[in-house]
Amino acid sequence: MSSIDTSAEIVSGLREISFEFRGNAKDYFGIWIVNLFLSIITLGIYTAWAKVRRQRYFYGNTFLDNHNFEYHAKPKQILIGRIIVVVILILYQVLVNLNPIFTALLIPYLIAFPWVLNKALSFNARVTSYRNIHFNFKGSYWRAFVAFIIMPIVAIFSLGLLAPFSSRMSQKYIGNNLKWGQGTFKTDVKLLTLYKLVGFCFLFLILASLVVTGLGYIVSVGVDLSPLGDLFAIVSGDLTEQKQNNSEVGFVFLSMIVFYTVLIYSFLVYSVGVRNIAYNATKLITKTNSNEGESEVRSHQLSSSISRLKYIWILTSNLFAILCSLGLLRAWAAVRTWRYKTEKTALYVDGSLDNIVAMQVAAGSATSAEFFDIEGIDLGL
Repeated sequence: MSSIDTSAEIVSGLREISFEFRGNAKDYFGIWIVNLFLSIITLGIYTAWAKVRRQRYFYGNTFLDNHNFEYHAKPKQILIGRIIVVVILILYQVLVNLNPIFTALLIPYLIAFPWVLNKALSFNARVTSYRNIHFNFKGSYWRAFVAFIIMPIVAIFSLGLLAPFSSRMSQKYIGNNLKWGQGTFKTDVKLLTLYKLVGFCFLFLILASLVVTGLGYIVSVGVDLSPLGDLFAIVSGDLTEQKQNNSEVGFVFLSMIVFYTVLIYSFLVYSVGVRNIAYNATKLITKTNSNEGESEVRSHQLSSSISRLKYIWILTSNLFAILCSLGLLRAWAAVRTWRYKTEKTALYVDGSLDNIVAMQVAAGSATSAEFFDIEGIDLGL
């Protein structure tokens, strides 16, 4: 699978620094249960404060070279954004129920989406810092429109054949517009690599469908599936099915469950593959002091090596654990997932991070969190 993702091309002489997560489920559970309780009794208002507490815990326990990341968002900004989103959704539903013609309001939403996306990406970047140096994002409306509106539509109508073009454009758009202080990120995703991933996902989808469907058929021969047929009739609201056909309906219902489950897993395989490919194709370009005292450009390589099978196993076992514990293991699942993704990410550094940070500070990139003016609001994207 690593050959499909294409590991990062590491230049000799670079020093590998792996990301670390030093949090644990016990500590986060205390934060999570308080967040849940206060969010319920405040009818969701506290969710803005809950998000800030959650992000500060996870970012604060994520380390690179023994220095952690920080999250500086203010709950008020997040709350305002969520109120705006909720009001818009409620207003839209009311208008559509009054007259279906108001579904045309989706068009203005699509037009506004690139602007909203850029604001959200900028906000999330600017409230994140590493060693007191903030990230930033500066995008373009029309490039965002093409990458996140036009290309996904093209990918859908091509039945996924042009999905690599869409993924490549969106990943390059985000990567090439992201900054860390004076440092800039450069993402160059190769189409051939993405098409290899698509081919693997299609093969996975076909083989998984055949295997699971075959097993489902074998089970259905010796198992009465009429209860599933009854359930399908209740869910669909069609109670006119004859009792003798319920077993057949149950098999159809089981097949639908299997199909959508395999489809979801195929999407997970693709998304993890895209993450690996995008990270492995991303470099951080910075300036640092040479031995002669002059500044020179340095290139540092990001790396991601998430195993798709292990990641799927983690998500699947997390789901079962959450269901069996009636939701109480949600905090454990969140920590487990974050830890795995963090520990499978690395940065190959050209030189010393201390030198890079010193140059950033000298260039005026370091800003005190207390005086950092964060523009915009969080719209939950």
